[in-house]
Amino acid sequence: MLPDDTQSIDIITILPPISPSQEREEGRIKSFEDVEERLVQAVLVMRRLSDREAGWLRVKACWPDIVRERNLGDYDARGGEMEAPTLRPLPATRRDIAEMEEAFAWVLAAKEQDRRLIALAIGALAQGEKRIPWMRLRKPMGIKLGANGLRMRYERAMHLVTKAANAAISR
Repeated sequence: MLPDDTQSIDIITILPPISPSQEREEGRIKSFEDVEERLVQAVLVMRRLSDREAGWLRVKACWPDIVRERNLGDYDARGGEMEAPTLRPLPATRRDIAEMEEAFAWVLAAKEQDRRLIALAIGALAQGEKRIPWMRLRKPMGIKLGANGLRMRYERAMHLVTKAANAAISR
């Protein structure tokens, strides 16, 4: 019971109701597509991470070319016959890695057997597929029939991942 000198405050009259679309626009709720896009970005960041062994092999592989073309003079002074260097993607920043790890942590909310399906589907989207190729994912998943069932299983698993992402945002 409240004392007479205090008034009860009705929170509904003070704060206007917030619609789910407004929460989504303000970044407080992530939709299925938002989470899927974030996972695709996380896979792309993971591919940009350095591979120390591949870097070492790349350095070793350049040496025979330099030795073979010894009579051309200085390696940098070859002139116009040198081709343009290939552009490498920028290395991942700490923020990129933190966002990648956060997105991958959301996937832990899905069942263990569904994580492989999520990884295959998100990997296909990260390779530039417009839609997830369910028929091609059947063989790696060990399923002979039922591409539609595989799609529904993915949607259920991603629903759990989306719930985990929204729970992480609300904390």
